[in-house]
This record gives sequence, structure tokens and C-alpha cells, in this order.
Amino acid sequence: MTVPRPAAGFTLIELMCVIAILAIVIAIGVPSFSTMIKDNRAVTAINDLNATLQYARAEAVRRGGRVGVGAIDSDVNNGLRVWADDGNGNFEDGEEVLRVFTIDSGNITVAAAVGGTDNQDIDFTFNGRGLVSGLTDMTTFGLCDDRAGNYGRQLTLLTSGVVRLTTDIACTGSQEK
Repeated sequence: MTVPRPAAGFTLIELMCVIAILAIVIAIGVPSFSTMIKDNRAVTAINDLNATLQYARAEAVRRGGRVGVGAIDSDVNNGLRVWADDGNGNFEDGEEVLRVFTIDSGNITVAAAVGGTDNQDIDFTFNGRGLVSGLTDMTTFGLCDDRAGNYGRQLTLLTSGVVRLTTDIACTGSQEK
């Protein structure tokens, strides 16, 4: 005579309990993941901007001449262009474009200011010693996304060519391109 084997598997009640627990864990984790993605996008954008400014300065020193940095189409939100300047401080056809910085994320905006005065049409050069020409005061590049609060980041370019990073800058959350 054979002994009947107990049934193997999960009951419907057990399966429903597991699904409910998974739903709760996902509901808790998704908002945190969304915040992490926005933070990483902002960090990436400010690091790319910093790298562009550092590159322009290093290239000017390496070449022993002027390297220009300017807003594309008169607005830093369109990006920054780095070029080998012929000496007049303005980008012209025929000048070698060395690098272009653009923001890939549509919800991140850049605000530029020279000496505290807003100026989206920024334009300056680094000379062969790495100093900034064309600016009379320090320049700030503030970067914010669509969140309100202290989520922004700011780069400050001194006339000496040194770049400083400040985090946790206040943003309004209504950034428009």
C-alpha cells in the first residue's frame, strides 16, 4: 500500500500575501529611486560643466594662447562652446571648436551671473597663463532641476581661473528653458 504524499506548492492566500508585501516595498522604494536619479543627473551636469571649464583653462595654458568659452546662441542653457580664439574674444567661423558642453536632461537649467548680475550670454577667454580675460568679476553658474528646495549646485569661476563648487543651493522648482 502506498502512503499519500502531502500536496506541494503555495496556497492562493500565501501568494496574495507575498504580492501585497512586494507592492508595499515597491511603493516605498520608487520615490527614493526617482530622487536618486534626479540627484545623479544634476551631479553629472555640474561635473561636465566643471570639466569643460577646466579643459578650456588647461588648453589655454598648453597652447600658450587664448581659448574662448561662450554661450551657444546667446544662452548658457543651449550649452557652452570652447574654441581656440584668434585674439578678439569672439567666436567666428573658421576658428577651431575644441569642445561643446550641452545638458542632456530637459529638466535641468543653468543660470549664469557675472558679479551677481544675471547674464545668460556669457563670453570670456582664458589666456596662456590660465587667467580669465573678458570678465571683471567672478562668474557663477547655477544649476537647478524641477524640484524646489536645496537641490541645486553652483560653480564659481574666479578671475584667477580657479573653479569652486558649492552644493545645496536653493532652487525654486519652476525652472523653465
